[in-house]
Amino acid sequence: MEIILNNKRPKYIQVFEQISKMINSGILKSDTRLPSKRTLALSLNVSLNTIVNAYDLLLDEGYIYTIEKKGYFVSNQPIVSIPSAIDIAIDSKENKIAYDFTTQAVEGFLNPNWKKLAKEIIDSSDYTNNEPFNGSPKLRAIIAKHLYENRGISVSYNQIIIGSGIEMFEHILKVIDCNSITMENPGYHKLKIIAQNIGIKEEYIGLDNEGALVPNKKTILYTTPFNQFPTGVKMSISRKKELIKWATETKSYIIEDDFDAEFRINSAPTTSLFTLSNDRVIFFSTFSTTLFPGLRLSYAILPINVLNKYEEKYNKYSNTVSSLSQKILAEFINRGYYASHINKLKRLYLRKREKCIEVLSKYNIEYDGKKNYLSLLIKLPDFKMKEDIKIQSLASYDINNKKTDVYILGYTSIPIDEIDEAIKVLIK
Repeated sequence: MEIILNNKRPKYIQVFEQISKMINSGILKSDTRLPSKRTLALSLNVSLNTIVNAYDLLLDEGYIYTIEKKGYFVSNQPIVSIPSAIDIAIDSKENKIAYDFTTQAVEGFLNPNWKKLAKEIIDSSDYTNNEPFNGSPKLRAIIAKHLYENRGISVSYNQIIIGSGIEMFEHILKVIDCNSITMENPGYHKLKIIAQNIGIKEEYIGLDNEGALVPNKKTILYTTPFNQFPTGVKMSISRKKELIKWATETKSYIIEDDFDAEFRINSAPTTSLFTLSNDRVIFFSTFSTTLFPGLRLSYAILPINVLNKYEEKYNKYSNTVSSLSQKILAEFINRGYYASHINKLKRLYLRKREKCIEVLSKYNIEYDGKKNYLSLLIKLPDFKMKEDIKIQSLASYDINNKKTDVYILGYTSIPIDEIDEAIKVLIK
């Protein structure tokens, strides 16, 4: 019985694994007597406790049995084929991205107040219990207050649910009486995957200069009315009213993604679809774009009839966002740090946007100057992607992958003093 040991893992584990492998593969047959603990310890030059622990593990799992004063024997059991061990190598040759122009990337989140609150809450141990299925009541109440003060949306905190990203719709869609979801095209199509996973048919609708077109049948319409992604079209009030009229008449629902709304150029909030109809609109927003993507904390406001079904179906579930994250965010907003952070980001992103326009003009690159904070649409004829550059084409958000030379220039992750060089490398 050959056993080879190394210093990478506990030796008793190695002895256990190698003997069990010999038993599983039939090398050690049923009722074969194993070496005594002392004999095996001497032959392997290990302590007696190492062999005792290994044999105890083998006994616990039923690989071997013992007869008093006679020793240890292999149990009678089926032979199974054990696959060969595979060395897991970590590939250190990752493609280093020089400049990331995607809109999901952000410059390092270094807010000292977030770190201060994290330490404060961890030290207090006030985060160790689970939150209710719909999220922390305190955080939901603070979000309701924030929506009223910043977006003019009046809603009870009881209608707000907390979840992890847009994936929270995997549950929400299951309680809506509708068998199709319609998405803008071009647009953000993450809901396509969710719809496919739960058996809902996905469809698409075009845009004009007033926003998403009005569907002609009952469906769930997903739209980004404040600042349509990726085109930047802002939905007109007349189109919003047309959509509400359609949803009411067909008993459809609208998912209003409040994408980019925190980063409005002027301070006046636009009329949300939810304020026009709180029984046909599901309002959705995320803190991933305003804080950092890894936070994975979003929320939705559900109409009462949808909320009742949601609560009935999921009230025994656990919330998918950590209690720690929810408590830090609640205090971050409540103490005014979030508003300060947003104002700082708005000023920074506006400066970055202006710098991008200045550099693009210098290189005679055509761009679409629609007012948004996170990106610009630019034309790059005959552009070929390089490994050290990350940028998305408008075609990647078109369900038909319609060929275009328009690209989405996101600048949130590029330091402002590197924008000139970044764009130079992009168009070189």
